[in-house]
Amino acid sequence: MKKFILAATMLVFAVIVPWAQAQTFHVLHEFNGALSGNGLPDGANPTGKLILDGAGNLYGSTFAGGAGKGVLFKIDPQNRETVFFTFQGLNGESPATPLLLDRAGNLYGIADGGPAAGLIFKISQVGQEKHLFDFLGGLQTRRPGVPTGGILKDNFGNTFGTTFFGGNGACQFNGCGSIYKLDFIGRFHVLHNFNGNDGSRPFGPLVQDAAGNLYGVTQQGGNLSCQGFPSQSFPEHGCGAVFKLSKNGVLTILHAFSGGAGGAIPQPGLLLDASGNLYGSTLQGGTSDFGILFKIAANGAYRVLHRFGGPEGSHPNGGLVSDSAGNLYGTAQFNGGKTLGNVFKLTPAGQLKVLHAFTGGNDGATPLAGVILDGAGNIYGTTVKNFLIQQVQGGSVFKITP
Repeated sequence: MKKFILAATMLVFAVIVPWAQAQTFHVLHEFNGALSGNGLPDGANPTGKLILDGAGNLYGSTFAGGAGKGVLFKIDPQNRETVFFTFQGLNGESPATPLLLDRAGNLYGIADGGPAAGLIFKISQVGQEKHLFDFLGGLQTRRPGVPTGGILKDNFGNTFGTTFFGGNGACQFNGCGSIYKLDFIGRFHVLHNFNGNDGSRPFGPLVQDAAGNLYGVTQQGGNLSCQGFPSQSFPEHGCGAVFKLSKNGVLTILHAFSGGAGGAIPQPGLLLDASGNLYGSTLQGGTSDFGILFKIAANGAYRVLHRFGGPEGSHPNGGLVSDSAGNLYGTAQFNGGKTLGNVFKLTPAGQLKVLHAFTGGNDGATPLAGVILDGAGNIYGTTVKNFLIQQVQGGSVFKITP
């Protein structure tokens, strides 16, 4: 059975606000449509979080570009890029979520397209693709379809994830979404169908504790009194929720967002520490509807760690990571009036520092995927755009050194 490289997490926090600018910022690669190391066209618009192997190679995906509809790429320690797979529709398209890497070097993830409503793929580093599962979807059906946010693999080879559609809830557009398991011999199981009141539109990736419980977010539903959603015609209306699905299949809402100061629209990529505390962000709510960072303690207590506002940025996204000292790192889509985004750090004392504010030049603009850390404290991430190329194409891979 293959073991999978998964992120470890550990942290503890408080709250408050100061602002400070950057360490050392490096552009490792600009996506520009040129040919990559093996002669394939470069990708554009990386939106999924990077992964790092033990040899220092970075792997990621782009939503567009290549010879078709997105690519998988590798950047080696000398900053040389290789495109080793291009998506063209029937083999998948527009991968926009984190990848997983096994010890043999195979990459796993989800993509749109395929025969119908998305797929789970396995791709070797020589570009051999295998579809592990094709979602059928279909109009006016309740079958799970359109996988979202990435996948989780356990040490037994089981795959867990979420779909945007499917289930038996009263939501518009073919159900409120589902949680699924693809077991190690390829059998597909629906673990939970959302109904709106318990959340709708789940968005992975999920995280799992040592007992086998799964945790994740829904971006709608969960609270019909949510500020900013005056219409309650459908149970999916709401500000989203954080949920727990027990190993026995029982779903519990750990927190339903109500908008306003408490946050709204939780972002995918929860962080789970060794004590059972969850950390995350919301796209909206807080001060001036700029988003928040939050903690749900192992005992269920919910606390806002930080409300964004002013020049420090707004609308955090892409998930969170932490270092061994308990600092929390992430990205924000916008940076004050510049609207180009930033990378931030929240210290255990609750101080928020901007490590880099993007200018739209060679450094790119609009980070959407969050960041990762290596053992030396270096930070890696991507931007979706680069204004020196085109406003809607390009982007970059970057590194911030301590």
